[in-house]
Amino acid sequence: MTIPIQLSEALAGVAGQLRESVVQVQVGDRGIGSGIIWQTGEPDASGAAEATIITNAHVVRAARQETFKLKLADGRALEAQLIGAEPEIDLAALRVHASGLRAAEIGDSAALRVGELVIAIGNPFGREGAVTVGVVAARAPADEDIALEPAEEAEQQAPSSKRRERPGARFHHIEVIQADIRLYPGNSGGPLADAHGRVVGVNAMVGGGLGFAIPSRVVRQFLADLGQQTEPVYLGVEVLTVPLAPALRQRAGIEQETAVLITGVMAESPAEAVGLLPGDVLLALDGRAIRDARLLPRLLNSRATSGEGPRTLTILRGGERQEVSLTPAVRKAA
Repeated sequence: MTIPIQLSEALAGVAGQLRESVVQVQVGDRGIGSGIIWQTGEPDASGAAEATIITNAHVVRAARQETFKLKLADGRALEAQLIGAEPEIDLAALRVHASGLRAAEIGDSAALRVGELVIAIGNPFGREGAVTVGVVAARAPADEDIALEPAEEAEQQAPSSKRRERPGARFHHIEVIQADIRLYPGNSGGPLADAHGRVVGVNAMVGGGLGFAIPSRVVRQFLADLGQQTEPVYLGVEVLTVPLAPALRQRAGIEQETAVLITGVMAESPAEAVGLLPGDVLLALDGRAIRDARLLPRLLNSRATSGEGPRTLTILRGGERQEVSLTPAVRKAA
């Protein structure tokens, strides 16, 4: 058998095995992206186990809901619950309970070398389990001159007037895997794997003829943060997402296009104790931008010290940026 044939056979075998750990994330019967069976727990008496599915935050945000349908490689459809999302690193985690789930083998993204062969699997344009192959071009933040777009189906279908915020802009500030590989709408959230089939990244963006993936080490830290959550905490505010006017953003030196407006403050709450008021705009929590009101509770509960120490809120009041330190309160069970 010649070397090209051996390589072809090896790649087909690796892709076939990896495909068993890839799911299609759906809303109704429409695919909105891909996901990776990242880890599974111990099975119960029935043989079923809890599994964590990793996908992109921009995939679940496009759907605007907490519950999703997953279509497995074997054709089964399962219901999954959103358990965490972090837009700053474009990751989200779903939880599902089922039998016969195969977790992907996770590789070390820090060991990935430029020029190394990589494989991407996803569900572009409804083609389930489609495979593309390329090589690693770089491991670095994206060039700011490159406009990045989500490799995700729902974004492609959204009216252009609603495409206000481009999550790819955040890839200019964190190290990502850049690969000379073709990604298409529906590939978002799927695996980028090395030649051994070990997942080294989560495909997310395209730009400049390259595909961009979030490194596996970033996913591990994201899941560790989720696992460290204790009792849920709250600020005691009612909020909604609002756009920020370009003139205001320029004057206050704000990069994000949306933020969170406080419309109400609960009595005897942490927010009232530090003097937060209706009309204040929440820009960031502990330095992480708050772009969507729906994600404030997850961002608030995303670190191990939740409820045990002060947090720093960056707010906009009267057109001026201010920082407020407050300690969230533990939400009492009903």
